[in-house]
Amino acid sequence: MKIITILLISFLSLFALKLTKNGSYVIDDTNKLMWQDDKDNIYLRMVQDKAIKYCEKLQLANFNDWHLPTVNENEHIVDKNRRGKTKINKVFRYRMPDDYWLQDRTWVRNFGLYGYYINLTDGNSYYQNRTYKMFVRCVRDMK
Repeated sequence: MKIITILLISFLSLFALKLTKNGSYVIDDTNKLMWQDDKDNIYLRMVQDKAIKYCEKLQLANFNDWHLPTVNENEHIVDKNRRGKTKINKVFRYRMPDDYWLQDRTWVRNFGLYGYYINLTDGNSYYQNRTYKMFVRCVRDMK
């Protein structure tokens, strides 16, 4: 029984999310993503269109191919089992128990006027009018 347990734990650890903090960003080795993690993440609030442009213009860690995360990308850093004020992985230093824009829009009954965001208090995605000001965290694909 001990051997089976050890093998199971070893197998599961191969697929575990690996996040590492490195200065002003966090590396997600499992999904090959690099996440912004600096003071802008807790000070800047903007409407969704400006958040998209902010990420597209971001120059961080000698990279300029940043974008606002999708709902799917953002799920990689949410930890709904985490205790505390925020449900983002604990490796992130700059986090607010508040709403962060995502790049996806919803077209159901609103003609794209609403966009998705992540609420870091509960870790769930919702949608809201795209003119509301929310926090921003950018991501880039390392593939």
